[in-house]
Amino acid sequence: MTQTKNLSNRASSANAEYAYIIEDEDVWFVDYIIGIAFKTPVDFSKYKKTSSSNATGGLLESGRPYMEFQDIKDFQDYMEDKLGQEIAIESSVDPITNVERDDRRIVWCVNGS
Repeated sequence: MTQTKNLSNRASSANAEYAYIIEDEDVWFVDYIIGIAFKTPVDFSKYKKTSSSNATGGLLESGRPYMEFQDIKDFQDYMEDKLGQEIAIESSVDPITNVERDDRRIVWCVNGS
């Protein structure tokens, strides 16, 4: 089930959002202005506060809206519905080992470009 969440009282941009893939525990950043989505190293949960630091971080403190998806296929379907075009998740292959890298991304045509 897809679920939209706004993570903060701070103003969030409709031009970008995060997507959290529950199955893989991956976080994707989706930028609608330039037409790209990619996996990020953002932690889904808050970092624990330590006695030496009051800082928190991660997706829950980002201030941007995020969507939760059960798996990557649900995310792909959502992106296709939202963009009105078919998308493909791309990745690269290591030329020496022929092993697929974990650098998946989605690129699409933005209206007006």
